[in-house]
Amino acid sequence: MNDFFITGTDTGVGKTLIAGAIARALSLQGRRVGVMKPFESGCRRDGDTVVPADALFLRNMAGSQDDLALICSYAFERPLAPGIAARLEHVLISLEKVQKTYNQLSAQYDIMLVEGAGGLMVPISEELLMIDVIGLLKLPLIIVARTALGTINHTLLTVREAQRAGIRVCGIILNKVSPEQDEAEDTNPEVIRKFSNVPLLGQVPFIPEVKRANPEFLSSLARSKIDLSCFG
Repeated sequence: MNDFFITGTDTGVGKTLIAGAIARALSLQGRRVGVMKPFESGCRRDGDTVVPADALFLRNMAGSQDDLALICSYAFERPLAPGIAARLEHVLISLEKVQKTYNQLSAQYDIMLVEGAGGLMVPISEELLMIDVIGLLKLPLIIVARTALGTINHTLLTVREAQRAGIRVCGIILNKVSPEQDEAEDTNPEVIRKFSNVPLLGQVPFIPEVKRANPEFLSSLARSKIDLSCFG
């Protein structure tokens, strides 16, 4: 299988940016890349439409023409966990809908990148967590984590919980989310590699805001900083 689920160790670790960079780099290799972000919170409203900015970014980076409603099954205005936002916005989430949409998109592409919201244990309904979505789709996992102090604990917990659920963890990508220097960044990669026994696919430097919408820069960064061979 050449489809992957991309999760983060937390909110704000840059998994959308990394997923988009990978999508663009793979598409420039001649691959047909599909993207999906089934749940997105904190979306802006444009008239009667709720616009999922992350899903739109992923679509643009992959060069996809798919309808945003396919890429993002559930878009919420409130900046909350999807399950909480759904309850407050009176939306009933159907995993059958997510599964059918994924199957529809996956059949059209050489590779699918499905991005989660937050981390593995984020609620997506009254009874289910994001990890249950990964299990339903039966996708191998790529974990995006911070480079800074504290990431060892967050990353190892994410790896172990995924493995405990029977999910194959293909690799970890460390992403620097702040320009500040952190001494722990020098030692974190090797410690994470040692204790997780999971491949470290790359360490991405801090990306200034002005370059985060530049597809050529992001694809070049992915090619130079991330081991793309795991994507087939």
